[in-house]
Parts: sequence; C-alpha cells; structure tokens
Amino acid sequence: MIRLKEISKTFRTKDKEVKALQSINLEIAKGDIFGVIGYSGAGKSTLIRVINLLEIPDSGTVTVNGISLTDVSNRQLREIRSNIGMIFQGFNLMNSIDVFNNIAAPLKNRKVPKKQMDEKVDGLLKLVGLTDKNHAYPNQLSGGQKQRVAIARALSSDPQILLCDEATSALDPNTTQSILQLLREIHDKLGITIVVITHQMEVVKNICNRVAVMENGKIVEQGDIVDIFANPQSSIGKEFVSHSIGSDSIEKNLSQYHGIIYKLSFFGKVTHEPILSYLAVHYGVSVNILFGNIENLHNTAIGSLIVEFLGKDEDIRNAIEYYKSLDTKVEVIRDAQ
Repeated sequence: MIRLKEISKTFRTKDKEVKALQSINLEIAKGDIFGVIGYSGAGKSTLIRVINLLEIPDSGTVTVNGISLTDVSNRQLREIRSNIGMIFQGFNLMNSIDVFNNIAAPLKNRKVPKKQMDEKVDGLLKLVGLTDKNHAYPNQLSGGQKQRVAIARALSSDPQILLCDEATSALDPNTTQSILQLLREIHDKLGITIVVITHQMEVVKNICNRVAVMENGKIVEQGDIVDIFANPQSSIGKEFVSHSIGSDSIEKNLSQYHGIIYKLSFFGKVTHEPILSYLAVHYGVSVNILFGNIENLHNTAIGSLIVEFLGKDEDIRNAIEYYKSLDTKVEVIRDAQ
C-alpha cells in the first residue's frame, strides 16, 4: 500500500544543513498498524509528511496504492490525499467553531449535501464516543476529547490510511491508553491502515504489528513487533526495549555484582517452562535473578531476565549452551570484574 524507495531529504539554512532522511526504504502493507519510533530529531515527522507529500523529498519515490505521488498532477495529488487522514500532537482544531463543525469542515470544503454531512458527522461522533459534545467548543474539552475530535475529522473523508504524528505525546498515560484503544477499534471496524509516529515504545507495543526504528535520519531496523521486541538488533532498538520493560536502570547499576551478568530473552512456549530450575538441577548452577519481565504482544508472550550465574565455569558454559538450544537469546551485558 505504501512504499518509500531511497527517500532522502535535507533541510538547509544559512548556517547549516540537516539530513533529515537518508536513503529510506520502507513498505507498509494494507491493514498494518505500523509504528515508526525514534528520539527527537530522528526524522520521524519528516518521514510521515513525505508519505502524503506534505514534504517533498529531494530524491526517491513515494508510492501509495501503486501510484507514484511525485508523478501526478496537483489535482490528482489532492484526490489521493483525501484518502489519507492525518492527526497531530497539537490537535489542530479550530477554536472558533464547535465540535460538529470542526468535524464537518472537510465535508463542507467538498460541498457534501447537508443531510449527508449531518449523518456522517453524527456517525463519527458516535464512533469516537462524543455524541454529547457536538455543540461544545475545543476550549471546553479535555486533551483526550480534542484528539477524538481530530480523529473524527480525519476520518470524515473515509480515508484508507490514517497518519498519526505523535498523536498521544501531549496526553497523560490513561488518556493515551484510551486513544490507542480507539485507534485499535477503528482499525478493526474500518480496516484502515494506520501509521504511528512516536518516541514511546509503550505506544508501539500496545498497538502496532510492525515497527521501524529510526536514528539520525536512517531506519536502523524494522520488522514484526514481536521480533523487534524479543531480539532488537540496533543499539537504539535495544535502548527502547530496555527502557520499555524497565531493565535499563538495572543494566546501568551492576557494580555490586562480581560475576558475569547475562540478559536472557525468550518467547512463546519457553516462557511457561521452569528453565532456570532445570539449569540448577541438571547443571549445578545457581541463578541470581536481578530483573525479570514478561510482556504479551499480539498473543505472544515475550520474557526478559537479567541474571548472574554462580558455579563452576564449565557448568555455567554448559547451562548457557543448553539455554541457547531452546531458540532463545543470551547476551553478556557485563563481564566479570
């Protein structure tokens, strides 16, 4: 559905130039909830604006539904953009008109008949859970309610794609969860493809089935969310996952331990088996668990342990080799002091 090929974009000022995107290659399939994660300045927002050509790339091609956007006329581009809704961190509502008219604005621009427009807006208000707020003004709404209005407005043209640029960054955790739940419901009900730009791994793991990790204008890894979460390859991907599961503080404070510290990652059936007990009984090693966590992503259990193995070196090596044979991952995060 969405294909970016060799996309590059550089912003130039009088004093410097910033390579916002560097040779980006990305494919997003129809029906995906695709996450793009990275810290501030990674190039995420530029990337999402390239998808609907709000930002023109310096080089490369943008293809949506088989159509190269850089090769169409301005009129055709406007038609294609009507199939791409977009919501932002700042909501972008018009404060001088009420909720109903904020949602209706794109329909009025397209000169949709009033009866049809009223029915459409009423249906969208019901979809986002704001039927009692149709005559309220944006300054009378909470942040979560404003974002629901923005989502309804973005859906008014029945888009096939919804782009979300840091859509939950200005919201508290509980409101963030309610907005993510709403996006899941919209995805399931309408079959819409959703692209989520965020710097929060919590957002990605709660809603996305695929993810790309960005750093310094480049995609450093991408794939299925379960694979990325269970076995991140890039240093920035590992950092996001460690922060998300809460192991980062443990990994930074290991000075009190003198042995080799390992990070054990596992998923699927292995998460329900008493592996550490087996290692203790069959290999004679003791396991000091420093941190443990299990997540459930898309009905797949993913576990992470930070441990210190105590015992004879040969016994520890044999125990680790057995653990690796279970299709798991073992990583040394600190050698013996």
